[in-house]
Amino acid sequence: MGALSNDAGTIKFVHTYGVGLHSSETEPDVHDPGWQRLQIEEFVDFATYAEELGFDGITVTEHHAPLMTCPSPHLLVAAAAMRTSRIRLGTAVTVLPLYSPIRVAEEAGTLDLLSGGRFELGLGRGIPGEAQIAVGRELTDEELKQAWVEGLEVVNLALTERDFTYDGKFFPVTRPTTIATRPLQDRLPVWLGGASKETMALAGAHGWNVMRNFGSDQDHREALEHYVKVAADNGYTRSGGNMMLERFVAIGETEEQAQGNLGKLVRSFGQFLSLFTAGGRRVVPETDGEFALDNKKNRPAMAISGTPDQIVDALQETIDATGARRVLVETFTREEARLFAREVIPVLKERNATAS
Repeated sequence: MGALSNDAGTIKFVHTYGVGLHSSETEPDVHDPGWQRLQIEEFVDFATYAEELGFDGITVTEHHAPLMTCPSPHLLVAAAAMRTSRIRLGTAVTVLPLYSPIRVAEEAGTLDLLSGGRFELGLGRGIPGEAQIAVGRELTDEELKQAWVEGLEVVNLALTERDFTYDGKFFPVTRPTTIATRPLQDRLPVWLGGASKETMALAGAHGWNVMRNFGSDQDHREALEHYVKVAADNGYTRSGGNMMLERFVAIGETEEQAQGNLGKLVRSFGQFLSLFTAGGRRVVPETDGEFALDNKKNRPAMAISGTPDQIVDALQETIDATGARRVLVETFTREEARLFAREVIPVLKERNATAS
């Protein structure tokens, strides 16, 4: 199948999966290991199902709060790698500040070996406070930014160089180092998640891909243009095939069914937000589309709902307005995933097919 960013002439669809969000229980005991185990098993089963349905890829979301039972996304991707053979596998995203960047590169290489060259590494800064937890002390905004940039540089060096060293404040590598598990792919696809122009520039400068969920269509279009320009200035040719936008999807055969599925989506996400905020002790991120709410409609701001034709129209509008040619979707039931794969993906792929 090749990397998700290959073949810009084709629209590609990746299904992301918030482990725990897909539970059908209205009041699950999220602290019960039995319930948690079931969520993990259902993700691995869904990965095989997504492959059967023809999705181009599947990613898993990292979060560190009850209900979302995926604090260790690489472990879940490894399990999915053993049960699938064609679908691309990735993280959306690995929260880089929580790890040693060398360890991230080693695990990425291991996952690429396990999957036979199908792994794609998504990297992000995570929610406020997670980096502080990782380093065990308070950092200024400038120090947080410097640590983030250093981490990216070390991951890049580890994935592409042998016997490298790095003169850094937060992640110095003083002894020549080569990771033990090098990726099969040359180069391993990397997706940088974020909303700011600075993040788009970092991705462009490294020749990486970008993953976005926050902002208006105009914001995404301007981000793509900036990213493509910076990439060109650094010797890389990039396009909408290197940008992925995320959408929650509630789909039904009828508008009534779609509305019912949207209600389930809103309920699941409301449960997560309630647990995430820990009674007001934890701040909700303001620059992450997964947490942004459309207060007029009382649902996640990036959620779309409707019949297959309505979903096609909504996603076509997004594709046209933003220029992105990679779509990261999350449906919340297998029936919706099947309907999306059968009635939406083929239509949009045919409608948007162009010469590569």
